[in-house]
Amino acid sequence: MRYLRVPLLLPAIFLLACGLPGAYADSPSPAKSAPTTAPASLFDPARHMRVSEVRAGMSGYGLTVFSGARPEKFDVEVISVLKNFNPQYDVVLIRCKDARLEHSGAIQGMSGSPIYLKDDAGHERMIGAFAYGWPMTKDPIAGVQPIEYMLELPQFPAGAEDAKNEATAKARGAAAEGSSIGWAPLGGAWLPRFARHRAAPDAPGLGASSPLHLVGNADRSPRLQPLSTPLMAAGISPAILDQLSPGFRAGGMVPLQSGAASAPTTGEPAKLEPGAVLAVPLLTGDLELTAIGTCTEVLGDRVFGFGHPFNNEGRVSLPMGSGSVNGIIPNLQMSFKLGALDQIRGTLTTDAAVGVAGMTGAPPPMIPIELSVTSPDGSAPRVYRFRAARHPKLSPMIAAAAFAGALAGRSELPQLNTIDYDLTLTFTNGKSIRLANRTVNGTPPDIFGDAGAVIAAAADNPYERVMLLQISGNAKISATAQAAQVLDVHLPKSKYRPGETLKAYVTYQPFRAEPGTIPVQFDLPRDLKPGGYQLVISDAERYFADEQEQEPFHLTAQSIEDVFALLKDVTSIRENALYLRLIRQPDGVAVGRTALPQLPSSRRQMLLGAGRSDVTAYVSSTVEVIPTNLVMNGAAEFAITVEAGAKVAVGGVNPPSRATPTPPAKSPEPAKPPGIKEPAPKDVPKDAPPTIP
Repeated sequence: MRYLRVPLLLPAIFLLACGLPGAYADSPSPAKSAPTTAPASLFDPARHMRVSEVRAGMSGYGLTVFSGARPEKFDVEVISVLKNFNPQYDVVLIRCKDARLEHSGAIQGMSGSPIYLKDDAGHERMIGAFAYGWPMTKDPIAGVQPIEYMLELPQFPAGAEDAKNEATAKARGAAAEGSSIGWAPLGGAWLPRFARHRAAPDAPGLGASSPLHLVGNADRSPRLQPLSTPLMAAGISPAILDQLSPGFRAGGMVPLQSGAASAPTTGEPAKLEPGAVLAVPLLTGDLELTAIGTCTEVLGDRVFGFGHPFNNEGRVSLPMGSGSVNGIIPNLQMSFKLGALDQIRGTLTTDAAVGVAGMTGAPPPMIPIELSVTSPDGSAPRVYRFRAARHPKLSPMIAAAAFAGALAGRSELPQLNTIDYDLTLTFTNGKSIRLANRTVNGTPPDIFGDAGAVIAAAADNPYERVMLLQISGNAKISATAQAAQVLDVHLPKSKYRPGETLKAYVTYQPFRAEPGTIPVQFDLPRDLKPGGYQLVISDAERYFADEQEQEPFHLTAQSIEDVFALLKDVTSIRENALYLRLIRQPDGVAVGRTALPQLPSSRRQMLLGAGRSDVTAYVSSTVEVIPTNLVMNGAAEFAITVEAGAKVAVGGVNPPSRATPTPPAKSPEPAKPPGIKEPAPKDVPKDAPPTIP
């Protein structure tokens, strides 16, 4: 079967290193030839200057906020014009003549600061936006994005992104659903909890503590580049911010620990005007994430800023507001502003190569997130509330940041920890996905990476862009590691009759506790034909790998309905369980996600030879799930024989375990063979094990 494999956001992070823009983005290209409804008359020769008028030696000034909310002037002089610096676009090279900038150089957060030059008549007109800089320069030299390009940005009305999605979803979905090509998110192996044990360490020099965080190209030859957008984080610990940083840096944002906005001393909120702070709040509430830049121009209800792309996605729908600056932090590589959101004032609707544009007025809808967290100190649960920007690529990372901030709200996670979480994700099409699981010694991005992967799959698939509507749930933190390693699995005999109950005994080693034994049983199907079979007793990770290998059609989709069915199937896999799988015969055929097991060989060959790409041969399995109180790690495999009417040979069959870490399970207890004891492990709680959805 042919799969259309499309990478999703993975917080291998979260680890969420997301490629922006999305694989299925159908927004217009940010080039000059992009369709636009912005009239050419937005360029006012009395107010604006074309790049063709610029000459070396011209002087003028810029406007930006150095502290507070009031724009201040800084002097500039033109060095030259860089012709065709970007395809069909020039850039004006300037030197800043201001003591503050001579000390700091170009500042991240100044992007969009309007630059005015004095023409031959002595009039000062806007040439464009402060947008480019070199890292580690000795002089304050910067690049200016001409305003004539920015004023050509298409004008998308607020809410156009949602309307566009609704209008195109049916056509795109109908076309894709009519195809026999299946879609699988990274072949199905995309949930972070199934990848974190295999995650590679950070590359040398690019770890969380690396100074290269602030300038992504500092290790390469110097070049004039768009200034990164500082992302202000308030209410989140430095350790969690380091864990989340790689995903945001991949989108051109530099996460910086900052504070929330202070009350204005004048009693008036900050304005959106040339030189003022232009804020893009991605998350508000008990934790704040706000991207900070500068407003270049305001014409009526239209606002222009940044002078370079935010994520370069064309049509967007993000909240936009005014803000303030707490201070400038000079840095040898690249200085940056610390700022905060003051007030949401409208919607950012356009994100292109030459800048961003939006409209003042009503903000776009945001995603309410509510999470109740129970700490291990015995205190009452604390409820955290957030509102997140609705965005196909950013929402997964934003949600992970909200969860991480909530989990570490009172203190960092204990070194040894177990977290039980139960989340409900509701989507704009009325569908819901429940994430209920237990994890041990994971970081918050690990834990909530599954939620991010689900959000990304719903928004970024070939059939329909389904956005997240809201998230609610709870998490309980324990200061113990409720995990165990499978040491050995004992199968008393190797020959069975169809319909017989197979009994086995799993010996496990809990963390810092005495070993124990779990009796498990499995009712063999009555229709088993005589022959040899493989029995696998495993943890969740091995079970998922076997699902991919034995029955891959479960992890593909041919419609948006299939996407949500796939998500429900995969997210129902619990880590605190044992999985018994009897691998039967290669007699199954799947058409799409519909399984046709145990077909006669003639019928099977007829379907496989029909020339359809959505027909898959598979090995059918019978699975039993045994819930446990411990997160299990490990697996064992057995070869058993089914003989109709044969005498059953009794004897020890105990091959060495595949030591892939995993713990125990509770099941109906078959009779124990003599000498097998089941001591109670010290770290296992006495309450009933969580049920498996």
